[in-house]
Amino acid sequence: MKGKIKAGRIFVLAILCSLALCFTVYGNWKNEGGQWHYYDNNGQMVKNDFKKSGDTMFYLDENGNISKNCEKVIGNYLYQFDEQGKFTRSKLGTDGQPEYLEGDYALNHRQQYLNKTANPYNDDQVVQWFNATYAILTKSNSCNIRAYGGTLMLSGVEGEDGASSDAYTKEQNRKMLSSSWGVTDRASADAVLERLLESGGATGSAWDYSRAMSNLGFYYLAGYYTMDEAMNRSLEVAKTIQSTYHSWDEFISSYLAGYNAWAGREAEGRESIYKGLKGSAFNPYAVDWNLELKKTW
Repeated sequence: MKGKIKAGRIFVLAILCSLALCFTVYGNWKNEGGQWHYYDNNGQMVKNDFKKSGDTMFYLDENGNISKNCEKVIGNYLYQFDEQGKFTRSKLGTDGQPEYLEGDYALNHRQQYLNKTANPYNDDQVVQWFNATYAILTKSNSCNIRAYGGTLMLSGVEGEDGASSDAYTKEQNRKMLSSSWGVTDRASADAVLERLLESGGATGSAWDYSRAMSNLGFYYLAGYYTMDEAMNRSLEVAKTIQSTYHSWDEFISSYLAGYNAWAGREAEGRESIYKGLKGSAFNPYAVDWNLELKKTW
């Protein structure tokens, strides 16, 4: 008799344990059959609304399930949900199209807007390949990772004080090149570029090649090179980079090692930027490493 009672208790305990596996409660959140649901204080399942779990906000769809791997228009925003339910959102304009993506790591609202309205190379994969070689530096400087050289020239752009903005950009880049590189004219710009390329060829360091690419952008912004001259030389250097390394990860690994040696400290900050850029909706490294590099301008 005692054996039967004991067996019965074990059976009931097993049932309760199996139920616990498919029904877990954390505050108002309940895991039911592998789906997390949220119940209000009246015991009603919340649907079509946002609820927070820890530091993360989730959207519960018309069935009360966490929205994942989908897009939804909610209010005046387009939400994009990943496989974990985390999201980014874009404000919709009067035409129903996204104006900008909120909270993105790589680009702020202003940069996104200017890329749409004033960046002739925003969708040019070759130029974006160039930009990716020094995107970590661009982001470190809080500049535009999709703009050649990190800054857009705005002369002639409607609604912008282009002449004043471009003059400021030119002046700032000349000051930076003078103080950081000793570059004060075309001849000194050429000399520094050749020195970086020689060093890169001798050491195989992406740190040198990356700085050569970024400097070419700065030379254009400073007025030492024309856009065509800077782009043409960038194409030559980019082809050398592409034939030297086999992927963005390999290139960036060499870049970080070179930065470590130059700065005399760990490159954790720059490595963090790399990870942040890769997780961005505007990930500069999404461009194919093996892209055919050819003149498109």
